[in-house]
Amino acid sequence: MRTDYPGHDRIYQRNRNDPDYAGWFKYDEMIEYWQLSWRPLTQKNAFPKQGKLLELGCGAGNPSIFLAQAGYNVTGIDIAPTAIAWAIENAFKANILVTFMQGDVLRLTEVADASFNIALDSRCFHCIIGSDRAQFLRTAHRVLKHSGILVINTMCNEVPATPYWNNYFDVQTRCTIHDGLATRYVGDSNDILQEIIQSSFRVLDVEVLPRRNEEDIAELQVIAEKR
Repeated sequence: MRTDYPGHDRIYQRNRNDPDYAGWFKYDEMIEYWQLSWRPLTQKNAFPKQGKLLELGCGAGNPSIFLAQAGYNVTGIDIAPTAIAWAIENAFKANILVTFMQGDVLRLTEVADASFNIALDSRCFHCIIGSDRAQFLRTAHRVLKHSGILVINTMCNEVPATPYWNNYFDVQTRCTIHDGLATRYVGDSNDILQEIIQSSFRVLDVEVLPRRNEEDIAELQVIAEKR
């Protein structure tokens, strides 16, 4: 399937011109998402409480900044140049040190082998399509130290019966399709879990967060150790 990963930059260009947005989400949505999803995930026993953390698909840097404020040594990477510029600006405003770089999460050519304790998927994995998904996991495995931790937070299971999903979601591929380009993969949670296991990770914790409303999608949260 055809993809356009660099096309995410158009969304960040649009959102950056809107004062209501903190990045991909509006400010209030971002705070709510951190409180209901990311923060509980980081408080799980299997989530390391310190170390070098690489956020994959960091966008405008919101989770990276929160995690740096919590004491992690954080690097964020994203393919979208507008997102990285925004992330640098957000970190400056928060007066917190985070390293941000533009790059391809499928290759991470800028990142040395075994250099991070934690690789955090910032809702990027469901934007990765087809065979690229295995490449994403292989690359995350490569940059993690021995017994390093991969954290995945991704959309899963059934999609809402709304006009958007009825128009753009392809049931056979489990992908949203826009103008012939696959943009999101919403797989079965068990299938996604198997992808992670087959990429030489040992699952330490797994949870499916149910949909919060009729227009929402369930989330699969996985904490796995590099084997």
